[in-house]
Formats: sequence, structure tokens, C-alpha cells
Amino acid sequence: MSRNATLGQIREDVRYYADIQSSEVRHADTSLNRLINQAIQRFREKLSIEGAQHYLTSTTGTLTAGAASPYAFTSLDLSGVSPSVVRTIGVDLTLNNAVRSLLHVPFDARNDYGGPQRSGIPQAWAHYGTRKIAILPPSDSTYTYTVWYLPVLADLEDDADTFDGVVGWEEFLVWDVVRRIIVRDKDQGAYVIANDYANNLLTDILRTATKVTNAGGAVIGRDTFGERYRSFSRSQSLPDP
Repeated sequence: MSRNATLGQIREDVRYYADIQSSEVRHADTSLNRLINQAIQRFREKLSIEGAQHYLTSTTGTLTAGAASPYAFTSLDLSGVSPSVVRTIGVDLTLNNAVRSLLHVPFDARNDYGGPQRSGIPQAWAHYGTRKIAILPPSDSTYTYTVWYLPVLADLEDDADTFDGVVGWEEFLVWDVVRRIIVRDKDQGAYVIANDYANNLLTDILRTATKVTNAGGAVIGRDTFGERYRSFSRSQSLPDP
């Protein structure tokens, strides 16, 4: 589903709800456009981290076998991927024609999988840097991978440029900008109202965007980023040290 909202429409709504239709000097279009684009980028990342897939894309390739000396892991560099990576959300591995999702772990766990001396079937991955991934343990073969990630989105510049609000999600962007305008105008009472409304909108969006439906149409919860994974079978686990 797509419900495109233009930059001009979003900015007009911002002016209306912030009651600044006649404040083109204090709140110039260029300044509002910048705030809108900042709001879009934050919203896409927050939604993706919470488990919504609407703005994700993927890239595939082949792992390099072995640890990236002197590290204890196989290094996967995504700096050349296009569109560029904002944040990695998930890593899948193809093994014996089956696709499995690797566990996302904190970078603190980078040395907990036996590398660099021991390699094996990768079990987990961790962020390091903005566009680099540690594969744990070091891969024992050149497995095919798929990385799911949030791509860079170019700023909206022309009034006719569009943002996919899916089902009216652009309303949150409007109110996110409105509350920032109110901060500049130092209206504490109005800020409380705008902030509560924006937060309620975001809560509702996250609640619905991170749900899926089963075959019967009932809504069921969807795991958020990093909370659950499908592990490899016992036969594919690392051997005891």
C-alpha cells in the first residue's frame, strides 16, 4: 500500500497546525523543509528498528571464509552497497538450500565464538561501524548471505517530491515538526499538547505497523528487532571447545 504525501502538502499542514501561516520570515519554507526531512529520517529508522519492514531493502553476496585478521570474526563490509546503508536490520544465511536468520548480538560478544582460531557455520552477527558487520563465528565457507537494511533516502527538495506515508503516517511527521516549532516559539503549554499528540500518533503507528495477520485474518504480535531469532538446528551448532 502506498499513500504518497508531497513535501508541499506536509509543509502546508505544519503551518496550519503550528498556526504559522503568516510567519514566512520567522519560519521560512527552507527551514521547515529541513525539519521535515529530519523528521522523515528519524521516523524511518525508528519504525524499522521496532520491526516494521515497510522501508527496508536487501542486498545479497557471498561471505569470505575465515576471520578478518587480527579480528575474531568474518568481516562483511557494506560500504559499497547501493543504495547506501543507514542501519542493518537482519542477516540471513543460505545453508543446504535453506535460509536461516542469524542472531543479532551486541558487539561486546565479538570474541565469544571461538575465533580467530576456530571457524564454523555462522550463528550471529553484530554491528561495528555504520556499514560493517561482524559474522560470528568466522565463517568456515563461502555461504550466500542476504542483508536486510534501511537504505539512505534522499531529502525531499521540490514541493512535488513525495514521501510514502503508507496509511497516513505522514501525520506524525507533521506533529513532530510542529512541536519543534513550538519549542523555538517558547510556548510551553502548546508544546505539552503537541508533544502528547505526536507521541500518541507514534505509539499507534508502531502498534499497527509491527503487527502481522495470520491466515484467518487475526492480528498477532510481531517480534521487534533483536528480540527473537531462528537458530540453526542442533546439528549445525558450534562444537564444544
